Amino acid sequence: MEPIILASGSLRRQEYFKLLGLPFNIMPSYVDETPQMDMSHKEQAEQIAERKVRKILEVLDGRLPLWILGADTMISIDNKVFGKPADRQEAYTMLKTLAGRTHEVITAMALYVGREKRIALKSVTSKVRFSTLSPEEIEWYLDTGEWQGVAGAYQIQGLASCFISYIEGSYSGIVGLPIHEFYGMLRENGYPYGA
Repeated sequence: MEPIILASGSLRRQEYFKLLGLPFNIMPSYVDETPQMDMSHKEQAEQIAERKVRKILEVLDGRLPLWILGADTMISIDNKVFGKPADRQEAYTMLKTLAGRTHEVITAMALYVGREKRIALKSVTSKVRFSTLSPEEIEWYLDTGEWQGVAGAYQIQGLASCFISYIEGSYSGIVGLPIHEFYGMLRENGYPYGA
């Protein structure tokens, strides 16, 4: 199979690549993840995922790979977007806002198809409901450090699962890479899966 450049340092995404048996190289893409306010949340996530791919193409400086995947996950509630919290206080505010409510998790994928020199985009929106949380529970969770470097200040696959009463949509998408849709993207774009 042909190797894919994963434009992410996310351990969760790497685990999913391993699960799928995909050969990959890790090349984190550090781009401005500030969303543009004149776009839908889906469009914002897709634009950031595409920026990650374009950054890798820029770094490779003309050496065009066959495949690159960039992805971005964001949380949406009350028409606001929660990315990765800058510090513990911002993480606390995010979790307090999510407590007792349902929010959307949008994960966008940008797949560079080298043979055609184009980028395919796809995104998946799921819903997550948190139970109510006391200030003490939020502080307890923050003490674990799981909030660091993740959208919305929580990891569904970690201790935050204690607080989640309901999900609708793609569990793997909430984690950071919707496997079903990603596999579909590879097939649609001619990835030689199994070859």
